[in-house]
Amino acid sequence: MPSKAAKRRPRRPSTKKSVASAAKPARMSSGLAPEMQAVNTYLAVANVNASIEFLERVFGFTRGVVLPGTDGQPRYAEMRHGASVVMLIPKGETATATGGAPALYTYVGDVDKALTKARTAGAGVSEAEDRPWGDRTAMVTDPDGYRWVLATFKKLVPFR
Repeated sequence: MPSKAAKRRPRRPSTKKSVASAAKPARMSSGLAPEMQAVNTYLAVANVNASIEFLERVFGFTRGVVLPGTDGQPRYAEMRHGASVVMLIPKGETATATGGAPALYTYVGDVDKALTKARTAGAGVSEAEDRPWGDRTAMVTDPDGYRWVLATFKKLVPFR
């Protein structure tokens, strides 16, 4: 009769460490900006202040970075819900990564390489630009017409 030890299946190596380390973003190699997720919602809204208040009151979001415009009203806001981020911009504001249109703001390791892949795949693309907020971005329109801002974090820039 075989012993109990002989009947046991060999143990598989533990993957806990690799799973845990995979869950933590690698900032430098991923192009991910501090405190942001790989994919963030970038909403163009009629009134940034009203949207901030709605998201706080109805869904329990909290404010992250909020930047005022020249009129004192918010022109950009990061609203947080757990680890998720929704960025709010005014509709039609040309000084944004999308020219004031909604998109998915997506951090990639190298925006220029990702842009080349998107272009090769037949997507509509813009040229990559270094932005005043510290990201290098480009706009990609996928085959279904969705806008994706590809971004690579380059440097922290003081908020003005």
